[in-house]
Amino acid sequence: MGAMTLLVDRRGTELKLNRSQTLCLTYPDGKQHRVGLYALRRIIVHGNISLPSELLRECEMAEVSVVLLPDRRKGNGVSLFPYVKNNLKLRKAQYRAYFDERARLKIAQKMVAAKIAAQSFWLARNNVTHDLSQSEKHLFQVYNNNSLMGIEGGASKEYFAKWRGLWDKTWGFKERNRRPPRDPVNALLSLSYTLAGNQMGQLAAGYGFDLSLGFLHVSFRARPSLVLDLLEPVRPWVDQWLLEKVQNGWLSPKQFYSNSEVGCRLDKEGRSAFYAAWYDEAESWLLSQMRDSLALLLSSLRSFSHPIE
Repeated sequence: MGAMTLLVDRRGTELKLNRSQTLCLTYPDGKQHRVGLYALRRIIVHGNISLPSELLRECEMAEVSVVLLPDRRKGNGVSLFPYVKNNLKLRKAQYRAYFDERARLKIAQKMVAAKIAAQSFWLARNNVTHDLSQSEKHLFQVYNNNSLMGIEGGASKEYFAKWRGLWDKTWGFKERNRRPPRDPVNALLSLSYTLAGNQMGQLAAGYGFDLSLGFLHVSFRARPSLVLDLLEPVRPWVDQWLLEKVQNGWLSPKQFYSNSEVGCRLDKEGRSAFYAAWYDEAESWLLSQMRDSLALLLSSLRSFSHPIE
């Protein structure tokens, strides 16, 4: 697996893979760009661009993830992770813990506790008066996942109500919203969480986890529920990175467009600035926190790691 990220966001671009495992991009004006598939870590496709099935198969073999981001349609970003064919012992531990109701709830509680602790940490670092202690206290008193999700949602609502005061009013941020995001801050949050989720998913897949089986987030269709679990403690760090970058004049609300169908999105100039900063800075900024989140899960599964029969 390589280290490069390839962004494809020009409508009408054609992607083909030749016999030497070189990915060829042909743009609508006829210009071409080539890159070795094994030099890539991920491919990000923005909008309605066709991907040959042969390319998707080869991406799986080369351990290259693919991120599909919507353009002029509603919907969330989708990540396609390469399948890691090893670490059966870890997967069996994951399955044992998942089917143990008490263990499943306990692991979910730890993830939410880590998220609330990070939210509290960054509010304090930004000198924002707050009190999330009641949420932290109550989350270990619940007896089911639905109640736990309710506490997590309440804590996040309180957190964002405080966090919005750190943003200049020109950004129009009032509350967290999505599907579609209705203001530039929410557009940045949604896109950043999607990309962070892809990075988190690749790390977890590298260990050999079953990404579809989460402890906090219920398994649903092809959703990578475990990735969403692991991402929860990392989200406040994503928020802080965005806040600091914007406060330093990185982007402005003028670099977004909005309509009733797709909500608010970055324009082409804004996307160029965003992706350059994300892969130059954000990935390394978040890596330590992602590893801490994985360590939290791994330590929780230790007692379920029996020898393979």
